[in-house]
Order: sequence, then structure tokens, then C-alpha cells
Amino acid sequence: MNELNISKCIIQKRKEKGITQEELAEYIGVSKAAVSKWESGQSYPDIALLPELAAFFNVSVDELLGYSPQLSREEIKKIYNYLSREFAVNPFEEVMEKCNELVRKYYSCFPFLLAMIQLFLNHVALAKTEEAKKETLQQCIILCRRVKEESGDVSDLKSANSMEALAEMALGNSEGVIGLLDNKLTPYSGDDVILIMAYQMQGKNDEAKKVNQILLYQNVINTLTLLNNYLTLHMTEPVLFEQIYSQAKQLIDAFQMREILTNAVFGVHITAAQGYVMQQEKEKALKALEQYADIVCGYEYPLKLKGNEYFDQVDTWLEDSITIGTSTPLDDTTTKANLIKTVEENPAFTPLREDERYERILRRLKRKLGQG
Repeated sequence: MNELNISKCIIQKRKEKGITQEELAEYIGVSKAAVSKWESGQSYPDIALLPELAAFFNVSVDELLGYSPQLSREEIKKIYNYLSREFAVNPFEEVMEKCNELVRKYYSCFPFLLAMIQLFLNHVALAKTEEAKKETLQQCIILCRRVKEESGDVSDLKSANSMEALAEMALGNSEGVIGLLDNKLTPYSGDDVILIMAYQMQGKNDEAKKVNQILLYQNVINTLTLLNNYLTLHMTEPVLFEQIYSQAKQLIDAFQMREILTNAVFGVHITAAQGYVMQQEKEKALKALEQYADIVCGYEYPLKLKGNEYFDQVDTWLEDSITIGTSTPLDDTTTKANLIKTVEENPAFTPLREDERYERILRRLKRKLGQG
């Protein structure tokens, strides 16, 4: 990432102009020894001289300082992954101090702020007190609003609005969530199909196929997520519940989604198991848990967001379009622990705890995920 590096900049710009240290010193009105110390890094120019130096070299003061408040996508990924690992091994408050220092430093780098909001939302559960959780979520909301007010990028605005809604939801403010999202439900416009048709008109069939596949990939995941939520809403209606679960499984099989790392794919089996326990369908609940274990034990670790044989053109798009790239939002150790806790510590599965099949599922998860 970019740091203050004024000495190198002065050397470079002076040489580009083809002047000596004495000539620069004479123009600025300082001694040659002062310029020499600037270039060796022993001292910095007085702040009052920076505008004059910048004007002489025809650069901005920021350029002169060798500092930019922006970060590249690769730099953001590295910082996110580093902090995610820090959250896994160090106290929450200690890591938050590091995060806040970086937020202050890059307060005008909106992709970085969005990455930090995502980081906070993914790790807020690690805070020791409810007050610390609330403060972190409130900080997410403040950062979201800053991005919405200051960034002119439409994608940034949408991401910030969605994450603000997630923070409000975590705070229990359902009215705030509805206010943020309810008026965003617009009828399907067909923009995606129009884009595909435009590429076809230009004879760019490969690009049309790629865009079509990416949109299909997104919509399949979105549909699975909606089916999972719909399943939750119909747990007390066994016939409809069975139908929704069947639809979700058919969609997973049709698009080979078992290989795709997304909560909707394995989460639907957890939701189904919870519903079956509620309906006192023990055998069906255990079968759903076995399918959950099949999926998470079948993943390749370390985990990575990627396509599959069917969705074979989405990998580059995922790397380029997601702020943190194809890395998972949580580090592998935390992710594995959460996948086990989803079964082991879920109060909905209390009635299954003494069953040998349940214990076998749990042993399998721990063995495969490195805790057995």
C-alpha cells in the first residue's frame, strides 16, 4: 500500500527536470544541505514549502508526498485476509483497533470501506459484550452512509445499502431494514437479456455466452437463497415444506451446485433438518443432516469461491468483481469451526443428540474438518 515517500519523489522529479540539488535549493530558498537531507530521508520539507515544491514539479501535494488515500484491489484483498486471520487468533478489541486505524487512514477509499464493513459484519459475533457488538454494528451503519453519501459509483451505493440493511437487521431494527430495501423491489426489467442481445448483435457470441452464464449463476444462487428462506417460513406446513425442499434439491442437482461454495447450497439441508425436527420427523431430519455433511465434507480446503464444470466462465468474474476476490469472508479455521457448530451447537437438534446417526454425522464432520 502507498506510504509517505517524499524523498524518492523529490529525487525523481529533480532528475526529470535535469537540475542539481543546488538549483532546487536556490529556487525554494533553502540550503543545499536541506535538499540533501530531504532526499536522504533524514528530514522532511517544512509544511509551508510543500505547495511551492509541488507547483515547481507540476504535481499535486499528494503526489509529492508519494501518498494516495486509495488502495488497489489486490491491496484490499491482502488487508482483508490478514485481518480475518487476526480475528481468528487475537482478541476482538485488539484487532478492531488495527481495523479502525486503517479505516481512518483510507477513509476516502470506498472499496476499502466496503471491505471493512463486510469484515466487521462477518466477525461481530466474536465481540465479548453486547455493547461491543452494538458499537461495531453502529460503526458499520456510519461507514455505509458515508459510502452512500460520498461515492459516485452505483455498485458501491448498492453494496453499502445492502450491508447497512444487514447491520440494522443484526441490531433488531426491522423498520430500518424495510425502509432501506422495500422501495427497491422493482418489476423485472429484462436488462440482463437486453445486454446479452446487444453482444449478439455485435457478433460477440463468446461475450454473450459469458454474460448469460454469469447472470444464470447469480440467479440460481439467489433462487436457492429464496427457497431456503421460503422453507423457513413454512416449517409448520408439512406438505408445502416437503415441496419446497424438493425444489431446492432439484435445483442443486440440475446445476451441479454441490461443488459451489455458498451458504444456500448446504444451508437448505440445515433448514430442512430443523423443520423436520419440529414436525417430529426424526428420520428425515437425520437424512437432511447427512446431506449437509456430504456437501461440506466434499469441499476442497482451503475454501475458495469458484464455478464448476457447468459454470466454467465465472472464476475470473468472481475474482474481479468481488472486493476480496475469491477468498472466503472468514478464514478457513473459523469457517470449519462454524460448519461443525451448525450441527453440534444448534439447539434445534437437541432431540437428536442421543441418536447414533447424529453422533456419527458429528464425528465425520470433525474428522474431515480437522477437529476429530
